[in-house]
Amino acid sequence: MAVKIKRTSFQRLLNAMKKVTSEVNDHEILRRLETLMVTSKEDLNQTVVRSLLENPLDFDPKSVPEPYAQYVRHFVYMVKRNKKMGLDVNFDASAIESKKDKKKLVTPKKSAPAKKQAPARKRA
Repeated sequence: MAVKIKRTSFQRLLNAMKKVTSEVNDHEILRRLETLMVTSKEDLNQTVVRSLLENPLDFDPKSVPEPYAQYVRHFVYMVKRNKKMGLDVNFDASAIESKKDKKKLVTPKKSAPAKKQAPARKRA
């Protein structure tokens, strides 16, 4: 049985990129990063991703290993583009954690009552 690797840093980067996606090529790059995430055997360094999300405009993409550096550069480009457009998006790591906590606090909606099924007929 295969062991499933937890890729939380990849997921944080993907979620942040989804927030600033506005063009068709952004969606294509996201799709490629998701594919890379699924095929990769390891996760991104958590401290590197945290520093990227906390201050994307001052982040140096060279600190990320090469297959991922192009996606980080595009993320920084998307943040700069959105900032020029007047869209300020906060990617603070603590904000991401607080969203998880909020999801846990939300009470689930009551589901509709289940329909009763007729008992199965016996065959002769």
